Amino acid sequence: MEGLSSIEILPVRGEEPPRPPARIARGTQPRDVLDGAASAATEGEQFGPYIVHEKLGSGGMATVHRAEQRGIAGFSKPVALKRMFAHLADDPMFLQSFVHEAQLASRLRHDHIAQAYDFGKEGDTYYMAMELVPGPTLQQLMNRARAGKGAIPLPIIIEILIQLCDALDHAHNLCDDAGKPLGIIHRDVSPSNVIVSNAGMVKLIDFGIAKALGSASRTSAGIIKGKFGYIAPEYTRGQLDARADLFALGVIAHELLSGRRLFRGESDFATLIDVREKTIERPSANNAAVPIDLDDVVMTALERDPNLRWQSAGAMRNALAAVARTVGVAVGGQRIRDWIEQAGATCAPSNAPRPPSIQTMSACFEPSEPSMVIELIEASSPRAGDPTVSLRPPSANAEANNKSFATPSTQRVRPTRAWKPVLALATCAAAGIAAWQLWPAIMAWAGGG
Repeated sequence: MEGLSSIEILPVRGEEPPRPPARIARGTQPRDVLDGAASAATEGEQFGPYIVHEKLGSGGMATVHRAEQRGIAGFSKPVALKRMFAHLADDPMFLQSFVHEAQLASRLRHDHIAQAYDFGKEGDTYYMAMELVPGPTLQQLMNRARAGKGAIPLPIIIEILIQLCDALDHAHNLCDDAGKPLGIIHRDVSPSNVIVSNAGMVKLIDFGIAKALGSASRTSAGIIKGKFGYIAPEYTRGQLDARADLFALGVIAHELLSGRRLFRGESDFATLIDVREKTIERPSANNAAVPIDLDDVVMTALERDPNLRWQSAGAMRNALAAVARTVGVAVGGQRIRDWIEQAGATCAPSNAPRPPSIQTMSACFEPSEPSMVIELIEASSPRAGDPTVSLRPPSANAEANNKSFATPSTQRVRPTRAWKPVLALATCAAAGIAAWQLWPAIMAWAGGG
C-alpha cells in the first residue's frame, strides 16, 4: 500500500498565491477496504429493482457493478450501478458529496456525457444507476498506441477532441430552471474519464468531483482536486474557472498527438512543477503529421495564462472544426466505430462470461494515478522564493487512518522552515569572508602595538 506523504511548496519567485505553501496528500486504499460491503455482490443478487452482476470498478467511496433494471412484461435495462460504501453513509461530508454528484448528473443531459437514470437508497446503501457505456476508455486506447499496437489516426483524434469540447460546452453553460448559470467545472478531465463507445460516441464521465456555483456541497478553502498531470497551473494557486477544464483537454490533445505523457515527473512534486514551469513543445515536434493549425489550437489550450487560453469550449471546438475542414478530414461516429473494430481496440473481458469492453463511470478507476487532493495550507509568514520541497514519511497514525477510511485522512502540518539552515550558512560564510579581508589590518595593528 502506498502511504500518505506530504509535499510542501513555497511560492515561486515573484508570485504570491492566496494560501501558500501547498501540501499534497496522496494515498491509495487497500483492496480489503475498497471491496467493502457495497461490493460484496454475488452474481444475480437482487438489489431493489436491479439484478447485480460483476463488479466493474471501485473508487474512494463507492463501487460500480454491471446490473439490470427489471420491470414487468420482460422489461430489462442494462445500467452501471454505483453503490456507496455503507460505512460512509453516516459521514455527512461523504453523503453530501454523493448526493451532489447525483443531483449534478441528473441535470447533465447530453449525447457526449454519460447519463444518470436513478438515485435512491436501499436499506443502508445509497446508490446511483447510470448509463452503461460499452467501449474502451481513452486511457486504454492511448496505452495501446504507446505499446506499439497501432497509433490513433489523426482524424479520429480530432473527432474525439471535438466531441469532448461539445460535452464541456454543455456542462459549462448549463443553467438551472430559473435560467441562472450553474457554473459547472468538471475538475478531472483526463483520459481515464473518457470512454470511446463501441458505437463511436465519445462520453465524458465521472462528475464526482465537479464544482458548481451555489452547490450545497462545497470544497473547503484551499482544497484542489484532480490528477496532477492534468491540473491547470492557476488551479495550484487557488484560481479556478471553466478554463481549467480546457487546459486539461489541451494536455489530452497534446498526449494524443505526440504519443507521450506531457506532465509526468519522477514525483508528485516534480509533476506539479512541470505543470507550472516545463517548456511545452508543439505536438508536431514529436509527430510530423500534425499540421501547424492543429499545433496552434493545442498550444492555445495549454497557455498557462488563462486569459490567453481558449475562453470557452465552444471556441476551441470551432477551431478544431476549422482544422478538420482545412486538412480535409470528415469524421463522425461511424468512422470511429469502424476504426475501433478494425484496430481491435475494444476492452478484453477480464473474466468470462462478462460482456466485452464494459467500462463506465468510476469503472475506470486507475490505481496507478487516482484523482488526488492538494491542500493549500496558509503559512504563518509566507516568503517568496524558489520552490522548496519537504517529503514526510507517513506516521503510524496516518497509516492507521488509511486502513480505517475509504479516503486518506490528512494532517495539517506547519510549513517547513527550509530557509533557516540556508540563512545560517550564509551568515557563517559572510563572517568568514569579512575576517579574511580584515586579517592583514589586524596583524598590522598587533605588530604596531
